Amino acid sequence: MKHQLKTIVSIAFASSIFALGIFSSTNAATLFLTPTSSEIGVKEKFTVELRVDSEGVSFNAAQAVIRFPKDTLEVVALDKTGSSFSFWLEEPNFSNTEGFISLIGGTPYGVAGNAVPILKIEFRSKGSGSGALMLSEAAVSAADGSGTNILSKTNDAVFTVVLERVTPKVPESQQIVREAVPTGKLPIKPVLKIPLYPDSTKWSNLISQFNVSWDLPLDITGVSTAFNKEPNFIPTKSEGLFNNKTFSAISDGVWYLHVRFRNNLGWGPTEHYRLAVDTTPPIGFEIVVVEGEATDNPMPTFQFKTNDALSGLKEYHIRIGDGDLIRIPAADFSGTYTLPLQSPGKRQITIKAIDEADNGIENSIILETIPITSPVITFITKELFSDEEKGLTVKGVALPNINVLLRVYRKEALISNGVAATDEKGNFEFTFDQAFKNGNYQVTAQSQDARGALSLIVESQLIKVKSKPIIQIGVFQLGKGGATIFLFLVLIFGFLGGVWFYKKRQGRLTMRVSFAESEVTKIFQLIREDAERLSKAIKTPTTSEDEYGLKRLQENIQKMETYLKKGLEKIKKL
Repeated sequence: MKHQLKTIVSIAFASSIFALGIFSSTNAATLFLTPTSSEIGVKEKFTVELRVDSEGVSFNAAQAVIRFPKDTLEVVALDKTGSSFSFWLEEPNFSNTEGFISLIGGTPYGVAGNAVPILKIEFRSKGSGSGALMLSEAAVSAADGSGTNILSKTNDAVFTVVLERVTPKVPESQQIVREAVPTGKLPIKPVLKIPLYPDSTKWSNLISQFNVSWDLPLDITGVSTAFNKEPNFIPTKSEGLFNNKTFSAISDGVWYLHVRFRNNLGWGPTEHYRLAVDTTPPIGFEIVVVEGEATDNPMPTFQFKTNDALSGLKEYHIRIGDGDLIRIPAADFSGTYTLPLQSPGKRQITIKAIDEADNGIENSIILETIPITSPVITFITKELFSDEEKGLTVKGVALPNINVLLRVYRKEALISNGVAATDEKGNFEFTFDQAFKNGNYQVTAQSQDARGALSLIVESQLIKVKSKPIIQIGVFQLGKGGATIFLFLVLIFGFLGGVWFYKKRQGRLTMRVSFAESEVTKIFQLIREDAERLSKAIKTPTTSEDEYGLKRLQENIQKMETYLKKGLEKIKKL
């Protein structure tokens, strides 16, 4: 338990020290032992390697405990030669009494590959039997700035100790029995197919047992093969008739597979197939920023360079922050690279060297681009009419003899942009003369000097664009839309008012007619009464009654005239 606690704490510390890279990662790495199986004799030595397949993801630290059967094996030596780790928080150590090997190591760089070497272990068998070398308490830390554990699986190794040493064998080729068809010419050169190493011109970082196959013409009676480091070796001994063969995993370096056919006339030409393997990443390198890691130069110069001892460098990968990957061929690279134009702020710059076998090693720094002095907006058109030709004017001050980059936004949408040059005193003025639709706008300003260095962005107050007012009463303004609505409302209210007035007038007229009818009826009633009285008086013999009736009629007529005048005056007042 004490040992486990130590390793857990140590690997966490290692991750915090070495986690410098920015390439994103997921659980992808495999920690494995190779060869995966071994057959050895009693008291014989054999070597097992601990490697990492990171599947292209950069890592910079790892830990592991390898457990072995202490009654069958013992550790002779641990060899860090060729390891990609240069820093050990816990030096590789072992205990033959308890049967374990432990280690915690790392590198100040990020490394990547399909078979990155970590440690070589030399064992010696103690007695016959079989067993397994088992990985436990393992972790692989990504170079992602957080030390993320990207280990997805571990591959153990098995071994068998036999009393009588037998040369390790791979699966034997199955012999083909058939009658060959005689021919009149020598055999053709074999065409080899190797799935693990499909291109003989390229380097690979894969190490595993591999199979080779070929097509057998009908005239072939025998096949001869050889595998070594001699590019022009000619095999001469027939191994029988077969169309494929399996070979053991090879170590780093350039190897050659030689295959030829024999028929009734003799041996044909030999096919020499090159297999180039490199599992070691390039040499670590430092990054130097000529202007310093904090500079106002928007295009700083970087100096870095490395090499690869075996396959050679193919290219450099540069990633600026979360930006796109920049590829630089290593063949023509002088060691100096100027970054593209950088905006103000801090960002991580990661540089990765890739060899011809696609092994990689990376380093990174934090670059701070210091902004130049920001401009100041001293005047801006606060209000615009969308149907006027008057433009949006911006005035301000900035550094002398530079450009001020101006942009007009409506919310987050860029509507227009322009460049204003400052004079010797730093004053600038610019007018956007295009038409703007109704809405709220904002102008941003950013200084840019002759080098391309930028300032921080400053923002103006909101600018309101609306229709020109058609109706204005004091501070009250109505544009086209508002005026249209206003006139529509006036018409509506005017119509409703007319209807109301008409109805009210009709009511008054009805009242007047009713009043007039009433008054006329009263007048004619009086006249009728006087006429009847006068008619009776005429029939009587006395003249006094006639005179009275006539006088009464005259008085009533006079009263009616006065009454009618007053009645008409009342009707007018209604």
